[in-house]
Amino acid sequence: MKKSKFFISAIYTSPPTTMGGNTKIMLEMIDRLSDEYEFYIFTTEPKTFRKNLKNIKRVKIIEVAYSFKKFDYLSHYKEVKYIENLYFKYFKHNTISENDYFYSCIDFAPDVLPIYKLKEKYKFKWIASLYLFIPNPLENLLNNYKFPFLKYIIYFLYQKYVFRLILKRANLVAITNDYDRNRFPKNFQNKLFAFYGGVDIDEIRKASNKIKINNKIYDAVFCGRLHPQKGVSQLLEIWFTVVKQIPKAKLAVIGNGEKKYENFLKQKAKKLNIDKNIYWLGYVNGVNKYSIYLNSEIFVHPTIYDNNGMVAAEALCTGLPVIMYNLPQLRDIYKDGCIKIKFGNKGEYAQAIISELEKHEIVGPKDRDNLIRYWSWRNRIMNFNAFLKQHGEN
Repeated sequence: MKKSKFFISAIYTSPPTTMGGNTKIMLEMIDRLSDEYEFYIFTTEPKTFRKNLKNIKRVKIIEVAYSFKKFDYLSHYKEVKYIENLYFKYFKHNTISENDYFYSCIDFAPDVLPIYKLKEKYKFKWIASLYLFIPNPLENLLNNYKFPFLKYIIYFLYQKYVFRLILKRANLVAITNDYDRNRFPKNFQNKLFAFYGGVDIDEIRKASNKIKINNKIYDAVFCGRLHPQKGVSQLLEIWFTVVKQIPKAKLAVIGNGEKKYENFLKQKAKKLNIDKNIYWLGYVNGVNKYSIYLNSEIFVHPTIYDNNGMVAAEALCTGLPVIMYNLPQLRDIYKDGCIKIKFGNKGEYAQAIISELEKHEIVGPKDRDNLIRYWSWRNRIMNFNAFLKQHGEN
């Protein structure tokens, strides 16, 4: 039987030096479904795919030349029109049928609006993705997120507009967490698939085989994008309290972000006089990342606004206890192996770290095997494919 085509719009996907959750989901989807679908990837970041895909020979990468500065609202309309023209030109000479899929990897307009327009002419199944809803301005103020107020009002209104277009023409929508279902109308509920993300269990096994000595290098590890949303700045204040109690406590920080914010964090660490206690490791992925987890006592997940946090699942499946704020979005999905802290209480967070590190034996999740079964990428993608087939038959 002829394979369905699976087109992907990855205009605003992560560059090869970082890895957003949306990009990780997309890469796993391609790798694990390349036997079932013909993948065609329109992207401005071909190196991201060539560097990370295991089955690169099974997919076709269509490199999109891009002279625009991304996230620049002044050129946004031109970006959208450019991609729209590119797609219409491509499909003038290449077929796309009602049995084929087109997946938008993120909810920025250059990945959404051209597919929205394409739906006017061609019958295909559009799978939109909306993995993180921007908090409304009032929530930003009340919860003291300290996200730039005017900037996030623009983001909020921008996403509202894109969301309306998705609801109007998307056939299916990938979300992160079932917690977000209430944002969609009742008639859309059966069109939603909650991904939650996943964990590469094989990479954990490979990392475990590399680690021969049981002496841990780091007392704690953080992994994630260096961004205000992830609570890294507050983590430095927390670690300052930890160091007062445990002067040699070592914190590994995996991840990168905008250079300006990275510099701010490093300068803050110096002002707090904890720069010698923090190891800025930059972007690390795959087996090397899990090796760092295995060389750490605990995992700190201080995110202040999130709806999943895939790295916490990675740490739990590696066997580490995870300390996190008790966010409503994470309450049901993260239980075993987790220590929950009242939101914003940095003193309680620091004390939880100290208490763990002073234990004679640090214990992770009780039922790690169950977590591994639940978070396995293999199972997650299998469920997604079953969802696609179910809707393809309707």
